[in-house]
Amino acid sequence: MKKWILLSLVLAQVTLYAQQPATYTSSDIFLQLQKLNVLGSVLYVAAHPDDENTRLLAYMAREKKYRTGYLSITRGDGGQNLIGDEQGIELGLIRTQELLSARRIDGAEQFFTRAYDFGYSKSADEAMRIWNKEKILSDVVWVIRKFKPDVIITRFPGDERAGHGHHTASALFANEAFTAAADPALFPEHFANGVQPWKAKRIVWNSFNFGGINTTSNDQFKVDVGAYNNLIGKGYGEIASESRSQHKSQGFGVARQRGEQIEYFTTIGGDAPQKDLFDGVPTGWERVEGGSAIAKQVSAIISSYSFERPQQSVTALVQLYRAIQALPKTYWTNKKLIEVQQVIEACSGLFTEAVTPQEYGVQGDSVQLNFVFNNRNGVQAKVKSVALLHAGAILREERAAISNSGNKSTTIIYDGNANPPLKDSTIERTLPRNQNVNIAYRFQLADNAAVSQPYWVANGLKGGYFDVIDPLLIGRPDNIPAYTARYIVEIEGLPLQIERPLQYKHTDPVKGELYQHLAVLPKIVLSVSPTVVLSNVKPAVPRQINVHYSSNINATNVPTTLTFQNGSATDLFVNKPLDFKKGMESNYSFPLEKVYYAGQRKNIDPSIQVDLAGQKQLFSQFHKVIRYDHIPAIHYFYQDNIKVLDTEIKTTGKKIGYITGAGDRVADALELMGYQVTRLGENDISTDNLTKFDAVITGVRAYNVHQFLSSKYTDLMEYVKNGGNLIVQYNTNNQAGPMSAKIAPYPLIISRNRVTNEQSPVTFTLPAHPVLNYPNKITQQDFEGWIQERSIYHADRLDSNYVSPISMQDPGENAMGSALVIAKHGKGNFVYTGLVFFRELPAGVAGAYRLMANLIALPKNTNTATNKAANLTTR
Repeated sequence: MKKWILLSLVLAQVTLYAQQPATYTSSDIFLQLQKLNVLGSVLYVAAHPDDENTRLLAYMAREKKYRTGYLSITRGDGGQNLIGDEQGIELGLIRTQELLSARRIDGAEQFFTRAYDFGYSKSADEAMRIWNKEKILSDVVWVIRKFKPDVIITRFPGDERAGHGHHTASALFANEAFTAAADPALFPEHFANGVQPWKAKRIVWNSFNFGGINTTSNDQFKVDVGAYNNLIGKGYGEIASESRSQHKSQGFGVARQRGEQIEYFTTIGGDAPQKDLFDGVPTGWERVEGGSAIAKQVSAIISSYSFERPQQSVTALVQLYRAIQALPKTYWTNKKLIEVQQVIEACSGLFTEAVTPQEYGVQGDSVQLNFVFNNRNGVQAKVKSVALLHAGAILREERAAISNSGNKSTTIIYDGNANPPLKDSTIERTLPRNQNVNIAYRFQLADNAAVSQPYWVANGLKGGYFDVIDPLLIGRPDNIPAYTARYIVEIEGLPLQIERPLQYKHTDPVKGELYQHLAVLPKIVLSVSPTVVLSNVKPAVPRQINVHYSSNINATNVPTTLTFQNGSATDLFVNKPLDFKKGMESNYSFPLEKVYYAGQRKNIDPSIQVDLAGQKQLFSQFHKVIRYDHIPAIHYFYQDNIKVLDTEIKTTGKKIGYITGAGDRVADALELMGYQVTRLGENDISTDNLTKFDAVITGVRAYNVHQFLSSKYTDLMEYVKNGGNLIVQYNTNNQAGPMSAKIAPYPLIISRNRVTNEQSPVTFTLPAHPVLNYPNKITQQDFEGWIQERSIYHADRLDSNYVSPISMQDPGENAMGSALVIAKHGKGNFVYTGLVFFRELPAGVAGAYRLMANLIALPKNTNTATNKAANLTTR
C-alpha cells in the first residue's frame, strides 16, 4: 500500500497535530531526487520508545539517504507518564504516537513487535520468558525479512551493560534474528505471507557513553554524524534533538545539539566494516538488473532541476517512472516507483485530500465527505476515478497480491444517486491550474463496520504479548486508516494511484486548521464508575454505582435491557423501551447491593441490549479518547467493568491534603476509602492551612514537576512537627526531573533501586511498628496480587532517624528495606515510599488500600513508650 506521508526523507513541517498533510519545499524535492539513486537500507533495534539513537537515524535517513527503520520491541506501556494519568496500555498508545511524531522529524520508519512492556526487568531471561521468546523472535525475523535491511544496528549489548532486561533482550533478539532471518528452515510460516529469507550484510552494536557507563573506545569503528545540511538548514544533531523531544510523556525534551558527533560501532555479526558501515553493500542502481540506465536518468533530472520551477522536471520523472516499470519486479524497483510517484506529485504541486466535517462515523450511519484536488502548478493532470476503501479491503488487497491471485476487488462506495465512477463525467475531469475541484459524496457505513480500535489492543494481552491474529499486521506501527480514498490521477498521460486517508477536518479558533483520522464508533457506548468499589470499608462509606451510556443514533421506542453479568448470575436493571438521540447521555445510579452479593465473582460486567428493526444488538464497550496537542487523538475501546473488593479496610482520620504529581490516580482511590481529599496548589500550602489535614500526601514525582515545592519545605516540616503525617510518594533523580528540592527532615537521597518482581516475598523487619498494625493488621496476604512491580526509586543513604518496617528483594539480590522509610519529626511522621501505590490502588489491590490507610493513621508521637503503646491501642 502506498504511504500517504513520505516517511523516508522529507523534512515536512511538523504541526500540532501530526496528521496535517505534509508540505514540501523545493529543497525537500531536491533531496528526494537525490534519494532516488540510493538503494540501501538500515534497521535499528532497541527495546522501548526513547531507546533509539535519533541522531544516527537522522544521519542515515537524511544525509546517507538510506531507507532507515527503527524496530522497538515494545511500545513503552510499562513506564511512567509525566503528562497525564494514563498507565499501561494507554501509555503505550501515547508512546506509539510520540514515536511516529519523532520519525516524521528524523526521517526513519517505525516498527514494533507484539511484546508488552511489563515494567522494569533486571534480566533478559525474565523478559524473554514473560514475552514468549519464540513469538517475539518471530516478529523480529518477520520485520527483517519484510524490511530487508543491509545493515542491522543494535542500541544495546547483549549483557548486563545494557542496564535493563528489556535492553539486553532486544540485542539478543536482533543477534539471533540476524542469522534466523536468512535460514529458510526457521519460521517458514512467514513465506506464505509474501516474504523470503533475508541475509543482512552485517550487524553492529552502536556503543554508548551515558548513564555513567562508557562502552566506547577509540579502536571501535567511528562515524561522525554531526554534519550540517544546507538544504535543510539544520545539522543532524539539531534534527535529532527535535525528534527526541517528541517523547513528551517521558520528559525527554532536549536542547538542539550542533557540531561534530562521533558514533561508535562494534561488529557482532557479518563482515566488519573498514571505511563505511555499508562496505561491501551495493547502494546504487547496480544492485538492480538494467539499473545503470536508471541511475543516469536520475542524475540528469537532478542536474536540470529548477528550484524555482520544479514542475519542469515532471516530464522527465514520468519517463523515469515508465523506465523503472519496465524493469523486472524487485523489492527495490517497487520502492523506487513509490518514491518517484511521490516526487511527481510534489513537483506537480498536486494537492489531494479526502475530508469530512464529521469527527466520527457511526456503524450503520452515513458520512458526508469531500474529495479535493488542486493542480497548483498547472501540469497536465486528469482525475480518472475516485473510490473509498475500508481498512479490511486494503488488507484483502495486500493478501491477494501476496497470493498472486489477481483478485483485488474492493468495495467502492459512492452516493446512491451516482453512476458508476468510470462512466460518470462529473468524476472524470481535467484539473485546471490552481483551482479547487471538490467532489462531494455521502456513504453508508456497514452495520458491522470495525470500530477504531488499535489493532494490537483488539484481542487483548496473552501473557506478556498482544494477541495479534492477522500476521500482516505484525510490525506495523499503527492502524490502517478506517477509510482510504483512492484516486487514479493521470499526470502527463501516466496513471498514478494516489491514496489519502479519510480525515475529519476542522478549524480551531486558536490552533487553526486541524486534521484527524475519521474515527468509527458503535451505536451506543457504555461506562461505569467507579471501576473499583470497596465494599467493606470501616467506617462504612456509600457504595454507589454509576452507569453512563451515550447514544450515537436516533431511534424511538427501542426495546432496551441493561444487565450486569456477575459470574453465572445476571441482574436485569432496565427492561423497557427507550428513545435514543445522537449525543444523548444518560446516567443510572444505584447502590452496589443491587448487583453484587458477597461471595460472587469480583468483576461485574455491564451491557446494554437494544432491539433495532427486529435485530438485537449488544453493546458493552467504553469509548476512550486520549488527546494531547503533540500527537493525534487516540481512540480505543474496552470493556468497562466494576471490580469489587470485599476485604476489610479500616480507616482513621478524615481529611487529606493531596499535592498532585505526574500521572497518578491515588487521590481518586483515597476518596473511594471515604477520605475527604483536597487538592492543594501552591497557594494552599501554608503552615496555618495544613493544620486541618490528618495527612498530606504528595503525588508521584510531585517534587520533579512542581518547582514551588522547593519553597514550601519549611511549611511542610512545620506541619509534621505539629503532629501531621507527610507521605511522599516516589520521585526521580534523573534527566526527566532532577531532584533539587529538599523533601525530608533528615538526610536521604533518591536512588534508582527498585524491586521489579511483583511477587517478591516481603519481610516485616519491625513487626510491632504501627504502620503494620493500625488500624489494619498487615499480613503477607496484603502483598498478594500486586501488579508489574513492588517498588521503584527507593530512598538511600538514610539518616539514623529513619526506620524501615519492611524489606524485600528481587531474586539473587540482597534484601532492601528502603522502599518504605518512616521518621518521627516533632509530634508527627515523615514517610517516603517507593511502593507503587499509583499502580496498585487503581488496579484494585486490597492490600495496598490497607497499607495506605495505615500510613495515613500513623499516630502522633509522645514522650514515653507507654503513651505510644496506649496511643496505638486506643485510637
